[in-house]
This record gives sequence, C-alpha cells and structure tokens, in this order.
Amino acid sequence: MSAAVGLGFSSTATAEAIARVVRLALDRAQKTEATLHTSVRKRDSETLKNAAQNLQMRLTFHEDSKLQDRAAEVVSHSPRIEALAGVGSLAEAAALAGAGENARLIVEKFSLDGVSCAVALASES
Repeated sequence: MSAAVGLGFSSTATAEAIARVVRLALDRAQKTEATLHTSVRKRDSETLKNAAQNLQMRLTFHEDSKLQDRAAEVVSHSPRIEALAGVGSLAEAAALAGAGENARLIVEKFSLDGVSCAVALASES
C-alpha cells in the first residue's frame, strides 16, 4: 500500500533538507513508495519541485479547504500554522488529504531543518 507524505516547510528550507526529511519519514513508516502532498500555498516553490524530482515522487497540492476538512484528525497543533492555514498541522492534514477519506496517520508530524513531515495510509476497510 502506498503512503502519502505531507509536508510543510519554511522559506529557508533547502531541497536537500526536504528530501532528507521525506526519506526519514518513509523510513519511520517502513514504506518505500509514496506521493508528496502539501498546500497550494507552496505551488510556486522551486525548492519543493526540485526535492520531488530528486525523490522521484509525484507532488500534489491541496486547497486549504481540503486541508481544513481534516483538521479534527490532526494530532499536532501549531498556533502559527493554525492562524495561517486554518489547521493545526499542515503536514498531517496534507498527508491525510493525500491518503484519502478514511486515512490514518502512521507517522505523526516531526520537524527537522525547517521541514515538517507526516505520513498517512488509506484505510484498508
């Protein structure tokens, strides 16, 4: 089963840092295949596009409303991100949105080098 990796990152994060954190998240999830998911706010990020290309992973951007639909399911809560995007964890909401309606988090948000990452899987039922 393929995983959905949700990302949030600062404007100072490098493509190398994004790729490193995604690889770490996949290792923690014990998954080798995944798709990348984040907010449409990041759609113009060349850094993100470079990281996705380096990782050879499909990248999907989600509207804030789709991320906010998953707000009750996130376990991490950043007041700054909540004020900005209307959800406590952009990474967790993006992972859940990417994995589908009955998804569950298998790696809660963690942050390293300006990159936040979480992993979700679609429900098997």
